[in-house]
Amino acid sequence: MKFVAWFLIFASRLAFADLSKLEDLNWDDSLAKTLSRSAVEALAIPGIEWKHAQSEHFIYHFQQRWMAERAAAEAETYYDLIKKDLKITDDQWEVKGQIFLFETKETWKTFVANTGVDRWSGGVCIGNEVFLLSPAAANPFTGSVLPHELTHLVVNRFVRGRLPIWLNEGVAEQQGRKHFVEYTKPKGFGFLLAPNVVSQDDYIPLDELTQANDYPADSKKVTTFYRESVRLVQFLIEDHPKQDFLEFLQAMADGLQFDHALDRVYGTLYPGLEAFESKYKDVAISKVKLIEDRPATE
Repeated sequence: MKFVAWFLIFASRLAFADLSKLEDLNWDDSLAKTLSRSAVEALAIPGIEWKHAQSEHFIYHFQQRWMAERAAAEAETYYDLIKKDLKITDDQWEVKGQIFLFETKETWKTFVANTGVDRWSGGVCIGNEVFLLSPAAANPFTGSVLPHELTHLVVNRFVRGRLPIWLNEGVAEQQGRKHFVEYTKPKGFGFLLAPNVVSQDDYIPLDELTQANDYPADSKKVTTFYRESVRLVQFLIEDHPKQDFLEFLQAMADGLQFDHALDRVYGTLYPGLEAFESKYKDVAISKVKLIEDRPATE
C-alpha cells in the first residue's frame, strides 16, 4: 500500500512537470492578434527585452527564463487546483492564457500608467491575460496574487457573463488564499492567513452585500465588504462541498438575484434567505473584538 501511495504521488508530480514544461516560443504578429490593448502596451514598454515561452495552458512573457520556469510550475498547478475546486472537468478554450512578468516596480508603474489599470496589489487579470509584478527575489513566486488572478482567468473562461463585484473578488480571494497555503505548506513555508471574520457592529446584511454594484462609498466599510465577501464564498464552497458552486456562479452571472440563485443550488438545505443567513452569521461574525477594531495607541 505504501508503494502504491508513493507511486501515485510520484506520478502526479510527473504529470505537473509535463504540464509546466517550458518550450521556447518565437513571437510574431500572428500570435499577437489575440492580445488586448493592455498586452500590446506591455510588450511595447521601453527597456524590457521580452522573451517568450509556453506550457500546457499558458504563454509567458518574461526577461529571465528561470522566473518563467517557476511561474509555469505554479501557474499550471494552481490552474488545475482551481478547476478541480470549482468542479470544472473540461477546457473550453483552445487559445492559451497569457502571463506577463514584470521584474521591477518601475516597469510595473509604467504599465499601470500606460494602460490605466488600477491595481495596488501588483497583479491584474484582463480577460485571458494576467499581468504580475514579481521581483526576482519574491519567494514564493507572487504570494497569493498569482492564484487570485488565475481564478479570475478561470472564471472568465468557464462562466458566461459578469459576476457582481462581491462574488468576483470573493471567489478569487478564497481560491487564492486556499491554494497558496496548500501549495507552500509542503515546501516548508508555513504561511498563516488571518481568518475572514467581522465584528457584530460591522456586519453587512446579505441583502445589502449581495446587491452592491461597487465597493461601499464609506472607506471604513470597504475592508468589511471585502472580508465578508470572501467569507461568504468560503461558506458556500467549503461548508457545502456537495452543492454545485459553479452552477451558482453561472446563475449569478445570468443576472439572478442572490436569493434566487441560492434557492436554485442550495434550496434543499435552506428554506429561504433568512435561514441561510442565520447559519452563515454563526461563522462570519467574530465572537471577540477584532484587533483592527481597537483604537490605535500612541
